[in-house]
Amino acid sequence: MERQYCASVFVIDFDLGNVLLMYNKKLHKWVQPGGHIEGLELPVDTALREVMEETGIKIKLIGHTLDNVNIEPVSVSHYKNRVGDMIDIQYIAIPLTKDINNDENNDVIWFPIDKLDGSKDIEDEIKVKVKNLVKEFSMR
Repeated sequence: MERQYCASVFVIDFDLGNVLLMYNKKLHKWVQPGGHIEGLELPVDTALREVMEETGIKIKLIGHTLDNVNIEPVSVSHYKNRVGDMIDIQYIAIPLTKDINNDENNDVIWFPIDKLDGSKDIEDEIKVKVKNLVKEFSMR
């Protein structure tokens, strides 16, 4: 199984208490927007491109920087699934627009963060990451 690299984004609307999720038809589950890194594309550029393509939402990446310019990922996950052996470089962002409009025919929703625990359709890993990111970044 060939290793593949992707970038994804936890888009959090801190004002309304929502996280942007999309239904991945290949994996049959709700996940954060993201996709494969193309060619020599930087992961940060993949993250921005994929959120726009999959949701129509414009975002601003937030997070830690080493040089006050380049945003560092909040997590890097390695997992194997039906798509392949994946390395997922994960970022956090805030929405600059909120109206969902996608061309990829995905189900995309703003999901209330306070309802994550009660949802059986969202994996525990995503629930934990979102709640931890809200704690860490809501004070900024």
